[in-house]
Amino acid sequence: MKALVEGFMSRQPVAYILFGAGVMTTIVMEMLGVSSMVFALGMYLPLDLNTPALAGGIIAHFVGKKSEKAGGHRGAVMRERGVILASGLMAGGALGGVLGAALRLFPWYSEDKIKTPFYDHDMISQIVSAALFTGLCLYLWFSAGGGSALGGNSAERVKEET
Repeated sequence: MKALVEGFMSRQPVAYILFGAGVMTTIVMEMLGVSSMVFALGMYLPLDLNTPALAGGIIAHFVGKKSEKAGGHRGAVMRERGVILASGLMAGGALGGVLGAALRLFPWYSEDKIKTPFYDHDMISQIVSAALFTGLCLYLWFSAGGGSALGGNSAERVKEET
């Protein structure tokens, strides 16, 4: 984005062929029924930001299929629960980013204050991160009702069955 703005503002030559390629790609994607915005974000954002979104999309796809099979009110509850959980995680991640940026404003703050014990060990930190991410994916799946008949607690199941 920076290169784009600098190109226009500095009156330097801009590679208009790339804009044309982007427009053509967008048109083709829309004709194929694929959201061009999702495709563009996938091309623009780095892999470390896209991977959790991809995992969330896969979970959402399978929860959606399971909720279609369940049908009726039960399927709607599954979909709504999944959307609420995913929205909460996205909001929590955004708030965590804002908190992290705000902490950097204070002179007493340093990254060493929040390091975990395994932070300096690459292999261990990768294993712990993968395990926590897998656990979060499983939590989403089972909480949304994808891995059980309805998900949620037993009081909700009893209420649903009546």
